Amino acid sequence: MPREFGGRLIDMHGAIDLHFHSYPDLFPRVADDIEIAVAARNMGMGGLLIKGHHENTVTRAYLLSRMIPGIKVYGGIVLNSYVGGINPAAVEAVLRLGGKQVWMPTIDAGFHAEKHGGTGRYDAQQGGRSGEGIWILDENAKLKPEVNEVLELVAQYNVILGTCHLSPREIIALVKQARQTGVQKILITHPFFKVPNLDLETLEELVRMGGTAEFGYCTVSPSWHYATPEQIVHAINRIGASHAVLMSDTGQRHNPLPPEALRVFAQTLFEKGLSEAEIRQMIVTNPANLLEPERELETLEEITSTWSAVLSSDGHTNGHALQQHEILQ
Repeated sequence: MPREFGGRLIDMHGAIDLHFHSYPDLFPRVADDIEIAVAARNMGMGGLLIKGHHENTVTRAYLLSRMIPGIKVYGGIVLNSYVGGINPAAVEAVLRLGGKQVWMPTIDAGFHAEKHGGTGRYDAQQGGRSGEGIWILDENAKLKPEVNEVLELVAQYNVILGTCHLSPREIIALVKQARQTGVQKILITHPFFKVPNLDLETLEELVRMGGTAEFGYCTVSPSWHYATPEQIVHAINRIGASHAVLMSDTGQRHNPLPPEALRVFAQTLFEKGLSEAEIRQMIVTNPANLLEPERELETLEEITSTWSAVLSSDGHTNGHALQQHEILQ
């Protein structure tokens, strides 16, 4: 349990952040994969799921899990234009390699482009190419065939489907078809963020359809402030903590490191009225159930000598490798 200084502190031991952003990335970031994973491990967290707008993150996650003892790191794929959009072949490859979440389009979604003035960007940040936004419905308001192929793969591998920056109309159609296809794990991505900006009644309906609401610090952060902590607490009281998870959604330079952002978010919601048991359910139990973590990968031994052998041509200990070894351990 954490030390307490005049008030109850939420215990972050075993917490899992299902949604954060790190460098390498086309958007500016506050820290890279290694720095965030080490910070999470040192806080006692149990796991991380890397989200990247521009590439799949499975290989990055695999290497981090091998390199850094005491923390499990997972990856997935966001179906933006950089991986071919709604691309079943890319999804299948990621899932065969151990990916844990398939996210619908984010910065390349048509609805995102409408709300943020174009694809590949937010209101004050450019992190990708401009272009025509991706919509998952055809002219008859039916899911496009490639979307159905992706849903079949998500169901087959029993991984998480993230709704991301689609329009409310698209999200409703997607969740309905996903459930009919057999998808068991559906996260309604930051429902009160500027995209998709769902109203509470729509969110409740999506939860009744089988979705889980994914609330993030970034939504209530000073720089974004699309909702208040009180709104989040009210929503959780309406849908129940068993149907919600908390995540950071940070990595931006103007926000805290993801582990600290998740801690601040959890502590804030606790102090706004949610119970400690509810908070722990949303940061530990529910994320773990969505991931179903398997056996922990064996971490590399003798990292210093391994890295030195690769990076030093004269046989002497490489100073950079030694420094990295000290950080990781």
